[in-house]
Amino acid sequence: MNPSAASSPFPRVGVVVLNWHGRDDTLRCLAAVAALSYPNRQLILVDNGCADFSAAAVAGLVRNARYLRTDVNLGFAGGSNLAMRDALEAGADYVWFLNNDAQPEADALTELLAVATRDPGIAVVGPKILQLRDPRRIDSIALRLNLHSGRFSLIGHNELDQGQYDQLSAVDAVTGCAMLVSRTACEQLSGFDEAFFAYLEDADLCVRARAAGYCIGVAPRARVRHKREPATRGRQSVSSLYYTTRNHLMLIQRHTAAPRLLRLVFAAALNAAYAVRSGGGMPLARLRTVWRGIRDFRRGVTGPEPR
Repeated sequence: MNPSAASSPFPRVGVVVLNWHGRDDTLRCLAAVAALSYPNRQLILVDNGCADFSAAAVAGLVRNARYLRTDVNLGFAGGSNLAMRDALEAGADYVWFLNNDAQPEADALTELLAVATRDPGIAVVGPKILQLRDPRRIDSIALRLNLHSGRFSLIGHNELDQGQYDQLSAVDAVTGCAMLVSRTACEQLSGFDEAFFAYLEDADLCVRARAAGYCIGVAPRARVRHKREPATRGRQSVSSLYYTTRNHLMLIQRHTAAPRLLRLVFAAALNAAYAVRSGGGMPLARLRTVWRGIRDFRRGVTGPEPR
């Protein structure tokens, strides 16, 4: 932890938001960030391979903000790491990775920090994420990971929020939608693994954090609204299927001892079934995309999808 945190009742937080051709969503996210009640924070907005904003525009939207722009899309992992390093150099005690299509409620960051500062062993904390279109329903409270079977799932997804997860504390993983990470963990783990580029880099970071002896926490009183459709409504694009398939297999291979071929085959089958079930059309195109993910995993391809 940054030494300054010990002498301050308000640890310094770098709030990282990536924009990739999503100006309208990002504007709504920035408005929510500007309304946060937590005082000691700095926004770092990254135009990730685009130029939708400028330093002057961001400064006019959120106080104490910084603007970064990249010439190419670095993916969620690379763009987030760029902003994370900037936040750490500026003295951040925590980095809050926030999706540009997420809108935190005013006290969300305060509630996250209440959990994060309770125990130095807690390295990562996630909020209760609600569906933007219907905030009575949960998007996710955490991730359930079974690396041995290959089954991953969002805890609470699409359930009515009736307080059923309000006592949840330690979990396998939380999503990168609104993930708070301590300075110590950021430095020790070097942020997200950029081999993933996008999708499941959050799960990988949580698995590595737990392997390093940290705990993954949940702050159910921290509420963030997320613009994402339920899994049954075809929320996943064809392009995202490539990364979820490839990275799912990569995650299993990296974090299980002596992975067996059968386990990887089962994980590949899960992705194919999900592609058909949640696609809402173009099943053959989606299955071809899943096959590309499997093929490139076998070839050892990492980072952005080859074009």
